Order: sequence, then C-alpha cells, then structure tokens
Amino acid sequence: MHKLILHLILLQTIMGDTPRFGDEQIVIMLKEYFKASKSAPALIGHRFYSSRDETVIQIEIEPGVNDVNDALVFSFKAMSQLANISKTHFTHSVLVMHFGNTTLPVVAKTDLECAKGFFIYVSENESQWRKNCLTIRDH
Repeated sequence: MHKLILHLILLQTIMGDTPRFGDEQIVIMLKEYFKASKSAPALIGHRFYSSRDETVIQIEIEPGVNDVNDALVFSFKAMSQLANISKTHFTHSVLVMHFGNTTLPVVAKTDLECAKGFFIYVSENESQWRKNCLTIRDH
C-alpha cells in the first residue's frame, strides 16, 4: 500500500491531475498503509469531521515509548498523502497518541496546506514543518 500511494502521487505529477478517492477508499488505504510498514505504530482509530471552518482527518495511534517522534512523522505523512488524494477537502490533520491506560493522550495538529511543503513537495525539512505547521499539546 505504501507503494500504491507513492505511485498515485507520481501519477499526479506526470498527468498533472490528482486522482480522487472517497472516504471509504481513504480508510482502506489508511489501514493498509499502517499494516504495510514494519515501523508503523499501532493504528487504533480514525475519524473524519468538520469543526468551524476546518475539515479534519484524525487518527489515533499507540506508539512505542521510544518511537514517538518517528510515529508522529509517519502518521502525519500518511494523513498528508491521503488528504492529497481525497475527494474530501481536508484542511487539518490531527494525531492522538495514546500511551497506555495511565497517561493522558498527546494531541498534535497540523494545517495540511502548510504540511505539504514537507510531506508532499519535499521543499521544506522536518524542522521547518515542526516550527511552522505543528502544534502539540497533552490532554
């Protein structure tokens, strides 16, 4: 599935038009994306919703304690790539990270248009994305 998404993005570049997929197809690709990678955190949920002027793609994961940063980047990359090929015009992505039963989850959010510089166009580096696009808070 990892390769499928990359092929779709390459096809977009070559053809100049983005193939668009409905929410059900996006969910299937999301699950496959996480299953296909050995370094993926455990995907425990997803949700699409609208709030105020935002249309949000949200996923919930349970990363290993030592893999939090990699899990954060992996998850936002997945959401950015999927939002880029979705029929739904998502404006933001939200990542909820759970750390077992005793700790409150950490919630991270990014503006998808801002995140494209790092995850889609690769015109920015991770530090720029974190500084300009990412907010993290615990609940």
